[in-house]
Amino acid sequence: MVLMMTRFCVAALLLVAGCLQALGQGAPSLDTFTSPDGVFQFVYPQNYELLVGERLLKATQGRAATLPVCDFSMALACVIYPIEINEDTRFEAAGFAVDVVPGVKDEPECLTFADQTARSHTGSPQVSSIVINDQVYRHSSAKKKMVGHAQSADLYRAYAQQKCYELQIAVSVADDSATQKAAQTNSLGDFRADRARDSLRLILSSFVFKQ
Repeated sequence: MVLMMTRFCVAALLLVAGCLQALGQGAPSLDTFTSPDGVFQFVYPQNYELLVGERLLKATQGRAATLPVCDFSMALACVIYPIEINEDTRFEAAGFAVDVVPGVKDEPECLTFADQTARSHTGSPQVSSIVINDQVYRHSSAKKKMVGHAQSADLYRAYAQQKCYELQIAVSVADDSATQKAAQTNSLGDFRADRARDSLRLILSSFVFKQ
């Protein structure tokens, strides 16, 4: 098992490095994060900011905190995509988070996003299945809006160790109208935001439950 996990980590490191280079980000140095309890692991670039523990409460998430991309009340770990504060772009923040959904008591409630339905009062979300490293996840999406700001998130859930784990990729942008116009093309309305989302999907692709 240890040998198999070691081989996986090497393969994941090579995959993420190669894909990031293809996205025009050069060949980054990579780190591997393993949760303190040893349950999960993922690979991320060293120049992205890893938030765990108190850093989840204190760190700045991008260049605008209007719609945070990591929820400190749920997150076990979060990776923040690097962004230039003074860059002329609608792109505000992006992050990959590993959450444990509070109050979810069993697998059916977790995988049907029943808690999300209860909070939103907008009916059941559209849910599909996706396999990441031999683990089946249930995928849904969510949107948040505030005046002048919008956030799009992809949510991936799996029930493990009697907990509801949610992997989230969230991207926040300014100018909600631009996001709405781009919705039909699956763009976030800003090429930097789209590139950030693609980069964070590579971190998602490296995620694995070790137990």
